[in-house]
Amino acid sequence: MSDFQQQKNVHYFPGHMAKALNALGPMVKGSDLIVEICDARAPFSTRNPMLSSLIGQKPHLLVLSKMDKADPLITQAWLETFAKQGLIAFTSDLKHEKVINVLLKMSVPLVEKKRAKEARLGMKKQPLRLLILGIPNVGKSTFINNLAGKKAARVANRPGVTRAEQWIKVSSDFILLDTPGILPMNYPTREEAVRLALLGSIKEEVLPIDDLALTLLEFLKVNYPSSLKERYGLEDIALLNEKEIYSAICQKRGYLLPGGAYDESKAAQSLIKDFQENALGKISLERP
Repeated sequence: MSDFQQQKNVHYFPGHMAKALNALGPMVKGSDLIVEICDARAPFSTRNPMLSSLIGQKPHLLVLSKMDKADPLITQAWLETFAKQGLIAFTSDLKHEKVINVLLKMSVPLVEKKRAKEARLGMKKQPLRLLILGIPNVGKSTFINNLAGKKAARVANRPGVTRAEQWIKVSSDFILLDTPGILPMNYPTREEAVRLALLGSIKEEVLPIDDLALTLLEFLKVNYPSSLKERYGLEDIALLNEKEIYSAICQKRGYLLPGGAYDESKAAQSLIKDFQENALGKISLERP
């Protein structure tokens, strides 16, 4: 067993995240509605418990992003679980579906007190001040761009792109505040850290690539064996160990070292890339 596999938790807390966390209190207080984004493939691991404590009793919506990459049956189970917990949650393919109408509808019961106060004071309806929260690479900037209908916030498929708070006027209905993705200071289990690395929420180089691939492979063998069979042309997945599966990937892809030996490290990288690019199908890493 590697040193990584023996670790109880993993520490990863860049300086800009600590600064942003300290500044969140006043932003939460000054917002009308908190919109938290998590990844539909791992809705537990991609929610920061530190954010939940900051949100407190503020009106709160949870968006499960990247639904096009997640197992739809598992996603539905998560939505039902959150509903039982009293949390309003919905899912959306942020790259292909407009979410503004859904957001308008779902925000109505959450901002009744604000609207009642405006009516009592004889004020016209004011734009809702939305605070967009989430850990890195869960789709916050994509969500904002979807609402704004333009490239209002920078988007990149890597953690740490948004480094400072940005107020963005979307329409007469919404003013958004984007924030840098904020991770917990550590993760209580190895499994959570691995999921976040596989999803790109923490940099892959923080964790050993071979251990990441091995954990993913073991998970797929149990939960999505057909994805390995179809992608790599494998039979009897349950009877193959990881070395045999890596050898099959190397043979299929031509990953050879000088002398003709299989390049298992390259096979491991290929497996992770196939997962991240959805080449293995719709896969969820967590169940409620």
